[in-house]
Amino acid sequence: MPLEPLSRLRRLLRSPRTITAELLGIALAGFATTFVEQHPTALARERLAEDHPVLARLVAALALDHVFTAPWFLAIVALAAGSLAIVCWEQWSRLLREWSTPGEAWFRGAPYRRTVERARTGEGRRVTITRAGRIGALGSPLFHAGLLVVAVAGFGRMVLGADTSRETWEGGIIPADAGAFAFQDLGPLARPIVLGEPVKLVELRPSWYPSGSLLGLAARVEVGEGRPVTLAVNEPLDVGGTRIYLTQGFGPAAVLEVVDPANPSVGLVLLTLDSSGDFSGVGKLPGGEEVRVRAPYVRGERRPAGVADVRVLDRDVLLGAGRMQPGSVLELPGGRGLALREMRWWARLAASRDPTAWPVFVGFGLSILGVILMFGFVRVDTLVVAEPDGERERVTVAMRPQRLVPIFAERFERRVEREAGGR
Repeated sequence: MPLEPLSRLRRLLRSPRTITAELLGIALAGFATTFVEQHPTALARERLAEDHPVLARLVAALALDHVFTAPWFLAIVALAAGSLAIVCWEQWSRLLREWSTPGEAWFRGAPYRRTVERARTGEGRRVTITRAGRIGALGSPLFHAGLLVVAVAGFGRMVLGADTSRETWEGGIIPADAGAFAFQDLGPLARPIVLGEPVKLVELRPSWYPSGSLLGLAARVEVGEGRPVTLAVNEPLDVGGTRIYLTQGFGPAAVLEVVDPANPSVGLVLLTLDSSGDFSGVGKLPGGEEVRVRAPYVRGERRPAGVADVRVLDRDVLLGAGRMQPGSVLELPGGRGLALREMRWWARLAASRDPTAWPVFVGFGLSILGVILMFGFVRVDTLVVAEPDGERERVTVAMRPQRLVPIFAERFERRVEREAGGR
């Protein structure tokens, strides 16, 4: 009786419905990550809340912006790992039982069987059993073992891993302290990401197709005391135990200076692509006024556009507006002014720490090896029984392929012909 709950759990995890639900849940999670930005920055969260408030609440409620550390996805992966563990146990147990050369009873259900007569070649009843392609039987167990390793490693990644991102502008430095990232998506047992060395974004280098659409992004960065490194979308940078990625999120950063003898200041407004196809962004001045900046998206250019439309508002009251270029000043009430110093690029960098990366590669390697063995080698068992019949003997030939039965018909015929000739 004490084993009954375990038996029910095993049947549940082994159920085709459960496995289908697990696969569907994993597929839906992957589908969600293609539509919802993962590990967004504060700026990205604010933009989503402003543009799509209902969607933003849904994303927050279901943790769709950090799917792979969400509790519901952890539960799905844990169930999938349990199902894979049961399948692996059954397959390896069966492999151990069937690894040795079988007896005659194994061929009772053989798809190929024929009896022929030939001249007598020996005395008494003789039985010969051979097994070819034995190594192919390892294919399915290895394949599922690899998937199990990947699932367990993925679960470990979600528990121990950490992900974050932030916007960084040309000349900006990501410090080597805990305050470098405002938001971090951490597994239940993960430590916050802290870079071992500061990273400075020196220059962002967009590249373009001849049509003018974006081809890719690369960046020149300095690590630590000024060690130059190239960072690109497909060329991450390792800093200590953290890997830094350059994403395709980028745009102009407007460097604005408040011209005020009593309270001068300099700040940046980061612009992102909006629905009109231009770059736009909103910032705050020291006095609480809102500054809105819009700049054209000039395709094919290495540097941001040198002009921007700037509006300054105090609640709903327009304090000043105009088209500005670097060096121009927009006059504001009270003898103040707002100067556009320059336009430079900013880029969104993502950081990730994954202590379970190597088991994932081991799991994929095992699965690939399993596929190679499954399709490259097919286990074929052959039985030859010779029984004296006067001056002649009857020879029964049976063949049992593990799978792909129809393709072995010709091979079976050749074996029958060989045995009929006494060879």
